[in-house]
Amino acid sequence: MPGRNTIFAALLIAGIFLAFAGDGLRAYFTPDDMMNLYGAWFRPLAESDRPVGALFYRILFTAFGLNPLPYRIACFAILSANLTLLYILCLRLSGSREVAALACLLGAYHAHLADLYYSTGTVFDLLCFLFYFGALALYIQVRERAVPWRILVLALYLCALGAKEMAVTLPLFLALYDLIYYPPAPRLASALPWVARELRRLWPFALLTAAFILYKTTGPARMTTNAAYLPSFSWQVLAANWRHYAYDLFYGAIQFTGLRIVLLWAVVLALVIVLRKRDLLFAACVILLGILPVVLIAERGFYAIYLTLPGWYLLAARSLTTARHRLLPRAGAAAPAILFLLVAACLVPLHLRQKPRGNGWVAEAHESVRCTLQPLRYYDVPRAAKVLVLNDPYPDGDNILLAMFRLSFRDEDIQVRHLKSPSAPPPGEVYDRVFTYAHQQLTLLPSAR
Repeated sequence: MPGRNTIFAALLIAGIFLAFAGDGLRAYFTPDDMMNLYGAWFRPLAESDRPVGALFYRILFTAFGLNPLPYRIACFAILSANLTLLYILCLRLSGSREVAALACLLGAYHAHLADLYYSTGTVFDLLCFLFYFGALALYIQVRERAVPWRILVLALYLCALGAKEMAVTLPLFLALYDLIYYPPAPRLASALPWVARELRRLWPFALLTAAFILYKTTGPARMTTNAAYLPSFSWQVLAANWRHYAYDLFYGAIQFTGLRIVLLWAVVLALVIVLRKRDLLFAACVILLGILPVVLIAERGFYAIYLTLPGWYLLAARSLTTARHRLLPRAGAAAPAILFLLVAACLVPLHLRQKPRGNGWVAEAHESVRCTLQPLRYYDVPRAAKVLVLNDPYPDGDNILLAMFRLSFRDEDIQVRHLKSPSAPPPGEVYDRVFTYAHQQLTLLPSAR
């Protein structure tokens, strides 16, 4: 898509992204944001499970406090950078601007990724994508260059690991890229030197990955103590989670069963075999192998497989362009633009129908924080105050209310007791401030002024 077609494609992709996801710039904080901010501000970064995301929160909280707009602008800047990175990566893997543009069109928006558009709490996924595919794209460019460039790739990988644990698959894909695009000759005499070169090139990545896995599974920050992160190596879990994520991927158009999941895998592999394209093989590896860190643990929202979606976009884009070449070999110079517009015309109504689905839960999550955080701006609470909150709307054992008070006044010594009862404070108990929830808003009781 040379010249004006490329500019037009970029504008259309950006237009679709902003038209459908742009209202996420006005999104408020979610309960997850409060806990993330609390940990980032009141705890050392070295103690954070995901220090890169914690650093993101700390920098923005230092500069902007509890104003949600800068956080949303930062997240959309990362989303835009990730979309640009998707284009660069697909261009390098496919060697085709048409394929790269189509992949970006497919990846510009997905209604079931609402968490990414409306919740700053998914910044860990956004940052992981940015550093993960930034490392992969840079590796493709500099794999044969001097060591300092590979150190930069390693640094990007370390940042991806610090953003989210799913990044552990990157060394596998660095090796797969070399195997698919620069394979050894099919002779033992050639294969052994090739393996030796790969080991010299990739051993730092393997060592870092092994150390990271040991730290996360046996160290003080091990994740396996949490049942939600404990993998289950069973067909039932694998099939159930694949059904869950595939349902979202295809907008619920297909009711997946275990058999249909196997057929989906077969279709992916059949496209690789029939079309015989290296980028298709690499995309299939991202789809089928990249999902393993997530698909064997308790299911999450669709955003959890954000890191594997470029594989689907590249697979679909290459398949469409190859089909066009083979079915319409004499279609002329306008054929890429026509195909691009046809795909856009199919996607827009799909997105329109599905967009409301993703907005429901986030509106409720935003309001649950807004009803407390916004009124607190107008009240004064002394340092190390004892606070009582009546008619508490939050679940039992939830620390979000405490986090909001401490963040609002940047005081970790504030103590908050909250009661479900709307009545007055218990006899004999003295508090510096007493709040209650009236009309779904936090209000300071007049007697406590």
